[in-house]
Amino acid sequence: MFAIALACVVPFPVPSVPGEVRSISVAHAFATAETEEPGGAPERVRDVARGDLVLGVQSTPVAIVERAPTATLEPTPEPTIAPTPAPTPKPVLATLPPLPDPPTSGIVIASWYGPGFYGNRTACGQVYTPEIIGVAHRTLRCGTMLVLEYRGRTMTVPVIDRGPYIAGRTLDLSNATRLAIGCPDLCTLSMRIAQ
Repeated sequence: MFAIALACVVPFPVPSVPGEVRSISVAHAFATAETEEPGGAPERVRDVARGDLVLGVQSTPVAIVERAPTATLEPTPEPTIAPTPAPTPKPVLATLPPLPDPPTSGIVIASWYGPGFYGNRTACGQVYTPEIIGVAHRTLRCGTMLVLEYRGRTMTVPVIDRGPYIAGRTLDLSNATRLAIGCPDLCTLSMRIAQ
């Protein structure tokens, strides 16, 4: 394959008389019997898009057609302006009704909170860690001591944070409080303010 490609690109040596230099043009080398030798006057070509003569002199005149002015001019229609669309109203954020104040004593539902809050400050100013003992309540003052009872276990813990913000829940237990009292993720326990 390479030999064929090389034979097409490299010209074959032609035996010649010493001292004689022959030049061969590419067009002449590939000329066939059907093609004519170029010669004579160049062909006149007109650029149709512009009506200009590209080479030589224009041989036939080009007729220029002009429109005769009309007696009455049609009124130019005025551009129509699309009406401005009405602005899209801003979405109204649905506000939930405020949660009712949680009870301060009685049988309540408690959940727990932890991993996403570790290292943050509580509403009462302490750094929240997995070892901190306490609960979150929405309305009781910080430091209020609560007595919690669950399945025979009793603990007294302070209010250290605000929450929970889920309807029906009264307390959020810290992780250490949850483990000490034995509460699973959600539990029903007895709560009262310590005397």
